[in-house]
Amino acid sequence: MKAYTWQIIALALILPACKSTPTNLSHTGDPKSKQETAADHAVSDRDDSDRAYKIYGAYLSNRQIYFDYDSDALNPKYKNLIAVHAKYLLNHPQSKISLQGHSDERGTPDYNKELGLRRANAVKNAFNAQGVKNAQLEAISFGNEFASKDCPDEKCHKVDRRVDINYGVK
Repeated sequence: MKAYTWQIIALALILPACKSTPTNLSHTGDPKSKQETAADHAVSDRDDSDRAYKIYGAYLSNRQIYFDYDSDALNPKYKNLIAVHAKYLLNHPQSKISLQGHSDERGTPDYNKELGLRRANAVKNAFNAQGVKNAQLEAISFGNEFASKDCPDEKCHKVDRRVDINYGVK
């Protein structure tokens, strides 16, 4: 009798863990459309935005935007990433972010600092285009201050050419 009771208890604990709510994005075969649909729903206008944040946390946890060499042109592939963060900021007007521009070690420190700021401002302008107010955005540059040291390889340079999105700015 005791073994039977333990089996029922075990089943009662295991079965709810198997329950899931699938997200149906199969209405289109275009992967880009699936990303856009997910981005559109990442942070809803409803009051359950904390739930939406958890579901689409992968979108919001991606906080790097990479750039080509010696460029501040925003790659269109980051449109959805910016849209997700913008929706979060629009639904949480008390939240602020810092857009931290970086560059690789090539170039003078002054030029790299200026390039990092141009990159941060390019991302800031993309947020503004989504309706985010300047009061929620801070664009700064670290130039090549945090660039990969002793790594003249292009792999390192690609990682260094970025803007980091950081929440929690006061």
